[in-house]
This record gives sequence, structure tokens and C-alpha cells, in this order.
Amino acid sequence: MEYLQHDEILADRDKIENALEYLLSTGSIVGKPKARQWTFLRASLRRLFAPGEPSAFDGLSAVQAAQLKFEVEDKLRRFYLRPGESVDFVFRLVHKSALSSYAPAVAGVYPALADYCLLIRDIGHDRSIPASDDPSALRPYLERVVSEANDAEFRAYARLPEIDADDLSGWFFPESPAKKEIMNLLSRHQKKGWVICNPLNPSTKRLLDVRVKKIEPNEAVVATTEYWYLRWWDTNEVSYAYSYRETNRQTYILRKDSEGWKVLENLRAMPRTSVPYRWSRRHKR
Repeated sequence: MEYLQHDEILADRDKIENALEYLLSTGSIVGKPKARQWTFLRASLRRLFAPGEPSAFDGLSAVQAAQLKFEVEDKLRRFYLRPGESVDFVFRLVHKSALSSYAPAVAGVYPALADYCLLIRDIGHDRSIPASDDPSALRPYLERVVSEANDAEFRAYARLPEIDADDLSGWFFPESPAKKEIMNLLSRHQKKGWVICNPLNPSTKRLLDVRVKKIEPNEAVVATTEYWYLRWWDTNEVSYAYSYRETNRQTYILRKDSEGWKVLENLRAMPRTSVPYRWSRRHKR
């Protein structure tokens, strides 16, 4: 479920425009279609189709742009996560500074409006959003939740030394063991000055396999095989401090709330990679 390249968006212009207009006509998500945040979303799509065309939002301040982005993302996230009618395209606003964390292949050549880029995924053949609680419909949806949680975790590491928990909140319960473990690691690395965003850093990860093992009314178990390569750069020593390179099996425990399904726990074995003595045994990444 990669984000579309700019040329792919241009090729599917009519379908994408219709998808956005349909979304903006959905009363449960958009109370006032002409509200400023939705006008900004439309203008962001227009920027993709006509990058050189002036926009009323070109002079928007960073604070105002961030607020509009938050309002749009909050509503869209709730809409995409809830069981309901399937959609063909998923829209996401991302600050241009974080673009490479979401879509490495389009970073640096992607149109932006007020420093935000509108990314689009085509899931028309994926049917990730279930129309019911039937297990056959839920399986691809639960797999997507784990995949998105996986992506959000990697992006959190890539944003260091900045710590931003908002992205994680869409896929992890706020006070869950899984989220606390990630936040603890982010905090420790921030204090040590460790990052993976230095130039030419080779860090990457892949979700090699994901399978739903059990589905109950309010809990599900999803097993994965994952490859993680995190090469941590010490900004104080100006050298690489530690490399985490593992292919392992992990188990995700998901729970359901009013917004949909989220990760509660992530169970995985201790890394085989040699860990510096000063690391506690709870460090996983």
C-alpha cells in the first residue's frame, strides 16, 4: 500500500477528485464542506494537479497551517479507522520535512502547499476498511492496522531528535505497553543524541509477513515477520554508536475502541544483535 507517485496521481485525476468530493460530502466527517480546513484540503489536491498555480493559502503562517492540518487529519483518521463503507483512496497531509519518512520515493520532488504535502494511497483493490465485523472482512483491516503501526513506529525513530507522539496515537492505545515502550526508547535516544536522520543513514525496515491468528469481539492477535535495520548515529561523538539489525517474529495484540482497532501490546524476543553494556535489557530497537 505505497503512496502514489505524482505522475500516478495525475493519471488518476478524475477518480481522485471524485473520491475527495465524495468524502467531503459525507456528513459524518464533514459538518461544513466550505469550512477553512476542508478548503485547505481541496487546495492541497489542486496544488498536485497545478503546482505552479497561485493559492490563497500560499502565505499561510506555520501555526495556521499546522492547525488546519491537525483538524483535517483528526477527522480523516477517525473516518478511516471505523468500520463502514469501503473507500478507494486514502488522503493524508504530511509536512514536507517528514516526507521521506512516509514516501521516500517522492521526497524532494513533491508539490507542497503551506509546507504540507497531500499524499494519496490507492486501496480500491485492497478493501482495508471493513463493512462489518465479519472475520473475513476484518482480516485485511487488522493487517492494515498493524502495517500502519509498524510504519508509524519507524517514522517516530526517523524524527529524532524531535519526539512527536501524534502519529503513534492513531495506531496505538494512549497508555498501552506497546506505545510506552516506543516512547521510552525515543526518550532515551533523544537524551543520548542518537538519530537515524543523518545524511546517508541506511536505516530501513520491512514487514515481510503479516497474518491474523485470532479474532474475538474486542481482541485480535496478529503475527508478523519483520526486518529492521536501525543504524544509530551519535550526534555528540559524530560517529555511529550502535546498529540494530534483526529479522524476527512478533505478535501484536489489538483491541477495539470507539474509533476502531489499535495496538495494545507488541510481543517480541530479545534482539540477537550485540547490545552496548549501557543499554538496559528492555531496549528492543
